[in-house]
Amino acid sequence: MSVVGFDLGNESCIVAVARQRGIDVVLNEESKRETPAIVCFGDKQRFIGTAGAASSTMNPKNSISQIKRLLGRKFSDPELQSDLGSFPFRVTEGPDGFPLVHVRFLGEERTFTPTQLLAMVLSNLKGIAEGNLNAAVVDCCIGIPVYFSDLQRRAVLDAATIAGLRPLRLFHETTATALAYGIYKTDLPEHDQLNVAFVDVGHASMQVSIVGYKKGQLKMLSHAYDRSLGGRDFDEALFKHFAAKFKEEYKIDVYQNARACLRLRVACEKLKKVLSANPEAPLNIECLMDEKDVRGFIKREEFEQISAPVLERVKGPLEKALSEAGLTTDNVHFVEVVGSGSRVPAIIKIITEFFGKEPRRTMNASECVARGCALQCAILSPTFKVREFQVNDGFPFSIALSWKPDSQNSAPQQTVVFPKGNATPSVKALTFFRSSTFEVDVLYVDTGDSQIPEKISTYTIGPFQPSKGEKAKLKVKVRLNIHGIVTVDSATMLEEEDVEVPVSSVNEAPKDATKMDTDDAPSDPSSGTDVNMQEPKSADTAEGAAASENGTQDPEEKSVPMETDAKVEPSKKKVKKTVVPVHELVYGALPAAELEKAVEKEYEMALQDRVMEETKEKKNAVEAYVYDMRNKLYDKYTDFVTPEEKEVLIATLQEVEDWLYEDGEDETKGVYIAKLEELKKIGDPIEARYKEWTERGSAVDQLVYCIHSFREAALSNDQKFEHIDISEKQKVINECSEAENWLREKKQQQDALPKHANPVLLVSDLKKKAETLDRFCKPIMTKPKPAPKPQTPPPQTPPPQPETQAPEPQTPEQQQNSAGSAGEPASDGGAQEASGDQMDTDKPDNSTEASA
Repeated sequence: MSVVGFDLGNESCIVAVARQRGIDVVLNEESKRETPAIVCFGDKQRFIGTAGAASSTMNPKNSISQIKRLLGRKFSDPELQSDLGSFPFRVTEGPDGFPLVHVRFLGEERTFTPTQLLAMVLSNLKGIAEGNLNAAVVDCCIGIPVYFSDLQRRAVLDAATIAGLRPLRLFHETTATALAYGIYKTDLPEHDQLNVAFVDVGHASMQVSIVGYKKGQLKMLSHAYDRSLGGRDFDEALFKHFAAKFKEEYKIDVYQNARACLRLRVACEKLKKVLSANPEAPLNIECLMDEKDVRGFIKREEFEQISAPVLERVKGPLEKALSEAGLTTDNVHFVEVVGSGSRVPAIIKIITEFFGKEPRRTMNASECVARGCALQCAILSPTFKVREFQVNDGFPFSIALSWKPDSQNSAPQQTVVFPKGNATPSVKALTFFRSSTFEVDVLYVDTGDSQIPEKISTYTIGPFQPSKGEKAKLKVKVRLNIHGIVTVDSATMLEEEDVEVPVSSVNEAPKDATKMDTDDAPSDPSSGTDVNMQEPKSADTAEGAAASENGTQDPEEKSVPMETDAKVEPSKKKVKKTVVPVHELVYGALPAAELEKAVEKEYEMALQDRVMEETKEKKNAVEAYVYDMRNKLYDKYTDFVTPEEKEVLIATLQEVEDWLYEDGEDETKGVYIAKLEELKKIGDPIEARYKEWTERGSAVDQLVYCIHSFREAALSNDQKFEHIDISEKQKVINECSEAENWLREKKQQQDALPKHANPVLLVSDLKKKAETLDRFCKPIMTKPKPAPKPQTPPPQTPPPQPETQAPEPQTPEQQQNSAGSAGEPASDGGAQEASGDQMDTDKPDNSTEASA
């Protein structure tokens, strides 16, 4: 199971993987830790990541960047409209009101959705992770901004599906940073709360979170953000400043040239980084436009002046986060700054003045989100055992359900199901009293963000048919899942049924009651969850309120205590549960059929990219062979080729080189393979002659050593070879002599030949001869000595049996000894037979006692 974390940045992405020793950031194909989030479309293939960044300068109109800003947004979104002015590529409104990106790919105009483009970036990141782990990557954790709406979160999940990934969680970037900070802390307090403010200034947005830490856990106290305040805004301020300056000084308008705009933006970004560490910095660009070189110069004070409108907005999210957390600046113990945009000194100054304390940089500003995502993936995965650390994340928005009552003239009713700061994941159940199919709308309420659409989705619940013709009671389960997406999971109709209880004996009654308790007990998760959760008061319609006033108790709730309270009396009511169909309509979401088509398109494009990469590899192989063989013909291979062969081969190589840069510049993979094989037919014999010459010496030495070793062993008088028969030794000597004669003959033939002639003494033959000799001689010379014959022991006389043998006559002395020992108990003859060893060892002791 893969344990990978992806940080999807607006400008660049980072991949982190979990290993046994900790979290590692993975290097891409250029050995860099950050991979640009760029997709560049060429005439034959796509270039993604570092390859896309390299191609973007030459092909700006087909290089798509800042994909995160396009994701899940309407084309009419004011922020999106302001962004479009700085994009070199073309974006139009699609039929569904969402943006479509226009590019030229494979020689034709193509359109892609932001979700498809994000999937391409994720596919590239997946490839980087797989290359590092040498294993397939499927399970992962993806970092997203806290301000992402329900639709944007769904778009990220769709992009992951297209890329062949299965996110275990869409993790808020602020929470990922907090986890990466806190899980390694061993000095967190057990009772008091340590409050830390995290200020993340990225490429395009600013996020602030205040987190409360205790031992083994973190709690997200507040979120605040400005989705359009980041490092790129400072780049834009510098860009506008120098664009106006160059128009005045050099009479060039960079806005009229997409490539000039791109080059100036790249130069301004570098200039900003220089100004972060230096009080002043120069700007020099050669041939920016109209064959003109431009020069500029700016001081940090001037940079801060032109960036004043951006800097004024920094304080807003700080104030909002502190207010929502219910804290003062004195209660915030530490301030941590992360994000690539946080390196601007003016931002640090504002943060310091606001909190009254110097911000700290104990974390890697660019990698903390990816590391936090990998840690969260490891926590959710059974592959790793991670230190116990609880993450209590809060959802940043309030979510309500809205519906129309049965009465036509009544106003729509609404209740907040998941208030702001609600834990994720979470499930709640609502009760409705309805007689026919009805609709429920899922809404964002009180977001304070005009960019987030109010309506998320609509769910149609029904059809259903109450058996008694009255209003049916329905339990509707609403889920806020681990990704922060709201769904209506299920709807269940609950009906009471009268159950006839037969009159029976006292002993049988408890059995029937127990059975009914089991039948009536809530079996589905929604009922069990509903017992533990308070229903919103406004969730009851007018009909429900009337039922409460009449004092009728919820029949399902009556059956719940029966699970725990032992009641002998059987119930006469049974709750029948019927699953009611629920139909989902998510506004702006990608339909399942479209998602399948997108998966197929991505597969086709990936296959095309792979074919083109392999074609390039084969073309490079032909080119490398031409250069390598030409150099060797004048160096290593000079003596191994005749002048005529050399002349022909050099001419052929030159011909192929000319073909590569003319007619063969854009050929298929098969053509390059055939061309390489054609060259190798001429070059391989020369290479083989050189290889034989270089390796022949060591192979001859090996065979000579083998011959001498076995001959010396066969002629030796060493005791370890004495057991080997003389005839066997003679066979070894003969075999060695035969091999020696063969080697002498072949070597004389080979020495008589020039180096450019085909060899008669091959290394393979020498190795084969040595193996044959070894196979014949080794079993003879390593034959083990025969084992010595074991000596036969003398036959043992059986012990005397007093019962069966007649007593021998005794001398008077013996009679006296036997009389002296008459008082001792006699040993059992059967026992002596069973344990003869024991009997033998007891004899000396008995005789000693007797003599004593």
